[in-house]
Amino acid sequence: MAFDAPEDLEEFRTNVQNWLEENCPPSMRTPMKDDEIVWGGTREAFKNPDSKVWLERMGENGWTAPEWPAEYGGGGLNKAQARILQQELRRIKARPALFSFGLWMFGPALLEFGNDEQKKRFIPDIVKGKTRWCQGYSEPGAGSDLADLQTKCEDKGDHWLINGQKV
Repeated sequence: MAFDAPEDLEEFRTNVQNWLEENCPPSMRTPMKDDEIVWGGTREAFKNPDSKVWLERMGENGWTAPEWPAEYGGGGLNKAQARILQQELRRIKARPALFSFGLWMFGPALLEFGNDEQKKRFIPDIVKGKTRWCQGYSEPGAGSDLADLQTKCEDKGDHWLINGQKV
């Protein structure tokens, strides 16, 4: 396993510190209220205009998903670099730029199982908070009991036929 030389990591840390000083608005270094959480999507209503600026800057750098491949819009950082980024974000008490099901669940599954076309189409917008993903579990009579779901999907050759209900 290859490791970055300590001097390379210290240079990276210095670069991150400088970038954060220049790009993290002061209001994004304060405790976040529940109604200020940024979930992303085209209809996102930013209660604090700096939240939009912060998301755009972090997204452009790929730092909302620091270890995802740069070729799809992620940060392309290795584990040591990602750890430094998180340490520096905590040091300045920076708010998360984005809370996202796309970052937590859908994106990792897509990176693991999706084809290149799907990754190129969806991952960049997840990283930048331009799309908002959800997962439909609940059904009438089953709630969120995944073992009792009734929705079925059938391959029709040129399309998929999905039958069932979600609530």
